[in-house]
Amino acid sequence: MIISPCFISVTYPVKPDGRQPKVCHDWLCGRCTRSACRFPHERPNDNILETTRRDFNIPVTISDHTIAKLRNGFEIQDVTTGFETRWVHIGDVSPHTTESQLRPLLEAYGTVDELCVPDGKGANRLTIRAQFSTATEAMNASLKLQGLQFQGRKLTAKLPLNTTARGTTVLRDTAVRITWNAPQRLGYAGYVTLNEAKAAIAAATGFVMKGNVLTAALYEGLPAVGVYNVMFSHLPPDAQRKDLEQFGNAESIVFERPNYESLDSARHAVLRMLRSCGNLSNFDLVLPIWNGTVLVWATFETHADASNAKDHLDGQHPRAMGGKIYIFARHVQSLNFSLPLSKFKMLEGDIIRLRWSWRTRFNHDVTLVDHLISPDGPVHIRISAENLSNLGIAKAEFEQLQHGEVVTLQKKPIWDRYFSHPSGQSFLRELESLYPGIGLRTRMGKILLLGPIEQRQLARRDIMTRFQELQAQQRWRIPLSGKAVGPFVGTGLLTLQKSLGPENCYVQHLSNQRNLVIRGNEQAYRIACEAVEKVQSRYIDSSTPSPQSVCPVCFTEASVPTILTCGHIWCTSCLESYLVSAVENKAFPLTCLGADASCTERISIILARKILSGEDFAALCEASFWSYVHARTDEFHHCPTPDCAQVYRGAPGSSTILQCPSCLVRICSGCHTEAHDGLTCEERDRAEDKLYHEWAATHDVKNCPGCKTPIERSEGCNHMTCTRCQTHICWECLATFPKGDGIYDHMREKHGGIGVDFL
Repeated sequence: MIISPCFISVTYPVKPDGRQPKVCHDWLCGRCTRSACRFPHERPNDNILETTRRDFNIPVTISDHTIAKLRNGFEIQDVTTGFETRWVHIGDVSPHTTESQLRPLLEAYGTVDELCVPDGKGANRLTIRAQFSTATEAMNASLKLQGLQFQGRKLTAKLPLNTTARGTTVLRDTAVRITWNAPQRLGYAGYVTLNEAKAAIAAATGFVMKGNVLTAALYEGLPAVGVYNVMFSHLPPDAQRKDLEQFGNAESIVFERPNYESLDSARHAVLRMLRSCGNLSNFDLVLPIWNGTVLVWATFETHADASNAKDHLDGQHPRAMGGKIYIFARHVQSLNFSLPLSKFKMLEGDIIRLRWSWRTRFNHDVTLVDHLISPDGPVHIRISAENLSNLGIAKAEFEQLQHGEVVTLQKKPIWDRYFSHPSGQSFLRELESLYPGIGLRTRMGKILLLGPIEQRQLARRDIMTRFQELQAQQRWRIPLSGKAVGPFVGTGLLTLQKSLGPENCYVQHLSNQRNLVIRGNEQAYRIACEAVEKVQSRYIDSSTPSPQSVCPVCFTEASVPTILTCGHIWCTSCLESYLVSAVENKAFPLTCLGADASCTERISIILARKILSGEDFAALCEASFWSYVHARTDEFHHCPTPDCAQVYRGAPGSSTILQCPSCLVRICSGCHTEAHDGLTCEERDRAEDKLYHEWAATHDVKNCPGCKTPIERSEGCNHMTCTRCQTHICWECLATFPKGDGIYDHMREKHGGIGVDFL
């Protein structure tokens, strides 16, 4: 997220007379062009850190799909789960429909902020995208639009699976892939010479005859119709001698009897069976026919109808196919992605490798098809599978592919602060120019690589070489102490960094020591020593610090001071430790500890992001999010897949089916279990949970008071910790204890022991 500097209030050093200097705030935004401006155009001291008086809302992505908005103090202001989106994808729309006709229909369900209607030229049907003002309106619209008759067509409505700006990833779960052997026959032709036979094979292979793609090959055996025999496969059932004569001058031609006569009769038989299974919205027979196998895609209005059709058709052998040809039906679910052509070219080699990997690992269940829409892109990609778990794994791997390959050494990401500074960024841009087709970016202490694998390997080699050079450079540590620390890092450090480079000169905060770290040769070390001595010689440590400059954590004069908006001054390292420890403490919102911990000023989230590393900042945001969610068990529910980290809000209407954006499991919003099509929640509970309740009644099983997840106690004491929400629980009475504090005293006092006899 990019935040405009004009919203940031900066604390400058106080003048000797006690007044704060005025600052040109237009300059902070780069707007000031007045050469005679009387306000100082001096950048703030980078180590008397920026504070904010405005309560920012920062969106943070949790577990890839959930967006949490945090404000000062790391307090959650709003959560948009991966199940929620403002977009609705509406399918089977007439290509002649205009935006002016669609808007009144959609606005009956809410405010439409954006409507995307593609060009319908040459199309039989359109899929349009509508963005509503709220996720609730979008969900309501999708429920009401599904199956609605509009301009003579029955519409379909889907919510995208994620919370990306355009919501392009949509799960299609109403299609059935149907295959059976096409009506066909074998033909044999004999040729005088080998060259004639090979010429006939070349002419026939790939030739489309009445919708069938032929294959041909030399063979030995019966029937022997010439010196060199060619077998023609997948011929139409009514193929005649003249059909084979076009491939060469054969001595003799014979045919086997066809397996059955009519594709049209078989198609009608399959169509009748499909219509008996539910509301069929589309039936496509794919032509030409390859490998003698008919492929049909049947699309239904609901997931349940598609599942029913699969069960009904699979294994059937209708009379129209001679009674011996079996139908294979698969309820296939698919995800559609759209990539810009430039990005697709970067990833094309990896996509091909991923496709072949899936064929082996998933036994041909997962398929990936790419289709270039126009010469300039985009490229549409469809990933399909019958097994929803396999599709979820494939989805995660494909999305990871789009993020980029992390440059690692011994399975750990390599990183040096050099790569985040201008000189390092310039180095990465040079590599992009040197190896066309690759993309390089840095994110949260990682270097990410995209592009053709050969080019990536070259760029990775150069990055690794530079990293090893940086690690091999000598490091010098110069202790900083006393009152000179603040003045040095305020002005001397800035000057030194301009000389040596910010990545080669920085202050390291240890528990009780501040060190100036220099990376480089002995000359750089000497320059730094002179700079430190020059500053320290002007200050004496003997004076007693004023109460205003005492850090509320270590109770000494603040070293490398950070001034909060409330006026309290902290050591930067103490503030950093306070923020990092909050990941375990989970006591939000985070407030200043000044005035004997009575100050209510919330810690600026902008300030925290500047102090913390990317990993620590992300961990603190996640801790705040989970603390918020686990305090609202009536509002938020966990995905029922055990190892899935997604949460969702209950949806209006007990029959609403939600789809997890991560593992793709379908969830009933009424009973918060996997979807149970065709059964009410009560019927499902009686039919599927009877055995569980019987088992739970005879075992030590209780629901976690934090997230309601069932827990079985098999051994150990009565101090239980939920593996999902980390709630500390007394097993006897289900009382909860933050961080487990006081739980053993409670168990001894209230229950006479901790649940283990020898203790």
